[in-house]
Amino acid sequence: MDSIILLQIIFTVILFIIIILMLRQSISLKKEKRIGYYSLDPIVDNSLSLIDKLIDKYFLFVKSQRKFIGKIKFLKKKSRKYEKYIKYKYRERFEAIDFITNKLVISFNFLLLTIFSQVFTIKVLSIYELIINYFIGYYLLDIYLFFDYKRQIRLIENELLRAIIIMNNAFKAGKSTLQAVEIASLELPEPICDEFKKMYLDMKYGLSVDTVFERFAKRVNLEEAVYLSSSLTILNKTGGNIVEVFSSIERTLFDKKKLREELKNITASANMIVKILLVVPFIFIGIIYILNPNYFDPLFSSPLGYIVIALIVVMLIIYLLILRKIMKVEV
Repeated sequence: MDSIILLQIIFTVILFIIIILMLRQSISLKKEKRIGYYSLDPIVDNSLSLIDKLIDKYFLFVKSQRKFIGKIKFLKKKSRKYEKYIKYKYRERFEAIDFITNKLVISFNFLLLTIFSQVFTIKVLSIYELIINYFIGYYLLDIYLFFDYKRQIRLIENELLRAIIIMNNAFKAGKSTLQAVEIASLELPEPICDEFKKMYLDMKYGLSVDTVFERFAKRVNLEEAVYLSSSLTILNKTGGNIVEVFSSIERTLFDKKKLREELKNITASANMIVKILLVVPFIFIGIIYILNPNYFDPLFSSPLGYIVIALIVVMLIIYLLILRKIMKVEV
């Protein structure tokens, strides 16, 4: 019994150290990114750290699995939906099929971590629990990519007006559409510069302006991008002054962004109340569990308990959807 307690303490300490190191690394990277805007580029050091070497080894392993996984038609077809997650600067290093390899690796590591975690509970997992944990690990990357993509779309939405202003200034200076897109790709921050680099590459390959901006609108799925694409399509078909068209788009997007900010300020208190109401039930559950750890045992010891848990989850999801629908304001 003493050896089991010792193992639990060791695993807890190791897990705590790993979390601290990851947090420190994340904070240092954010600080480096903020300071990088206001500092000169340092002297290039081509030497690789241990972490960089491990990352390169991992990338080589992922690359070596492309042929094997690519032979499976189901996985190859499924990998196509990951093409939108590949950034422009990594287009030569990554392929869509690599995401499937990463998902398999993450699911395997998640399963191992789950097995090791049973040292704390002194419990042996059944085959069904192992399968469930494997699939949870398999879809972890999808969950991360989904939320990260949503975050990037919000950043693109915030910077789209700036992109329109840069392109409009380029048109006023007598630049072509290709040159305007190139200037925007160099001046804008990530992730919107990544989209403009893709558009610039598409235009260099010979695609028409209509097709390029239409593909951009489909990738980001924003009303402003659709409006921009439609305006350019009409302009190319009917003719007109591109500077006047972009000036009109600029004024429209500016007014829309200003209105959105005003609505955001007006509904800030209501949104805060909604967030507090969402957190309160979980706080009560945590307090009850601390006071009486066995209070929720009946929910996990009978089929009726699992039905009650499922109903609670469904009701919470419906509650979130209704609140989101009520609080959403169309601009």
